[in-house]
Amino acid sequence: MRVRRVAGEVWLSAGFAVVAGIGWWLHSIPLALLGTTGVLVSALFYTWERECLTGVAYRRTLAHDRASFGEVIDLDIEIVNDKLLPLTWLHIEDDFPLLSLEGGSVLFGRSLYRPNLVQVLPMLPFQRIRRRMPITCDRRGLHTIGPARIRSGNPIGYRQRHLAVREKLHLLVFPKIFRLEPPNIVPGIPLGDQRIRGLLGDPSRVSGVRDYRAGDPLRAIDWRATARTGSLLVREFEATASPRIALFADLWVPELKRVINSSELEFLVAVVASVVVDLTDRGISVGLYSSASVNGDQISYPPSSAPGAPGEMLELLAKASPYGAYRGMRFADILLSQGPSLPRGTSAVIVAADFNVALVPALSELCRRVPTTTLWIDIGSGHPPPDGMLHGNLQTRFIDDWKQSDTLELVT
Repeated sequence: MRVRRVAGEVWLSAGFAVVAGIGWWLHSIPLALLGTTGVLVSALFYTWERECLTGVAYRRTLAHDRASFGEVIDLDIEIVNDKLLPLTWLHIEDDFPLLSLEGGSVLFGRSLYRPNLVQVLPMLPFQRIRRRMPITCDRRGLHTIGPARIRSGNPIGYRQRHLAVREKLHLLVFPKIFRLEPPNIVPGIPLGDQRIRGLLGDPSRVSGVRDYRAGDPLRAIDWRATARTGSLLVREFEATASPRIALFADLWVPELKRVINSSELEFLVAVVASVVVDLTDRGISVGLYSSASVNGDQISYPPSSAPGAPGEMLELLAKASPYGAYRGMRFADILLSQGPSLPRGTSAVIVAADFNVALVPALSELCRRVPTTTLWIDIGSGHPPPDGMLHGNLQTRFIDDWKQSDTLELVT
């Protein structure tokens, strides 16, 4: 096809040259001008098409490569035409993630799942254009900007040149974090294990008093404070052992055909991330286990109190795919495989949208080994956890406008 086009243009230029020669030979000025103009225009268009992308550069930078959910990050774009030849049109298509963008046109082209940032503009000789486009990080995940495709050509667009910019930018958006109500999920420090609370405190180191709750030992009652206030108060002791929580997250959403990028799935991930933040803010060692995968590897993060542990777990949740690392890997298999290896004194928290019949045996085995609390996310489908088996049971309900909410209400 290219050979045919070149041959056609050569014959067209040759034709104009013949017309110009005949005009000059016959002393016909109009015919000579027509032929000469045709030759010059053909040569100009050929040179324009050949050199249009010479000296053209397209660069983009992000203000940050990591962002919290809802944060606004600036995307800076620089377009350069470093030559004497102007461009009557320059068309740029840059692969862009499913994020909100201001100041630019994001259109769906060849793929319904991969939009493009489209820019069409003219450029003067030696012109440099800078644009700043704010990105609203309203979808968690590892997002990629690029590669880009640039094309331009002669003024009428008959012939075009193409240029590929293979450089990519990566932006990691963490899941949304809710403020849990009531705070601290459930009273006491290890979750779901009220019976051993007294073993975690040093009776000689009193940190304060609080209202009496059912299950508090009588020896912890502060009778003097009770007499002064008229209400039953108990002493709180400074912890002498570091509590550990193993957080099990089932990121599979039942009865949804399009699991990837579904609003229910994103809400589920946000709830898990909020629990991680709530527990780590209380100084609890937290581990994260799930049948979801990150880069093909199953999520398995042992309980840790290291300063970087919360960020690493949030990064895993940001990149998590609901499909298991192994084909057919079930969430029940995660409970059965990880439960026996949990250190002594560890409590378990299970966050899921469906506690189906197939999960009950694994849940029962885990409850037999460690104190277990469940957090059921009611999305309108799926089964609640079984009664009479667990040490604690909480639930919350999916809401359509959860991205605009800052607080997540938990009920027993």
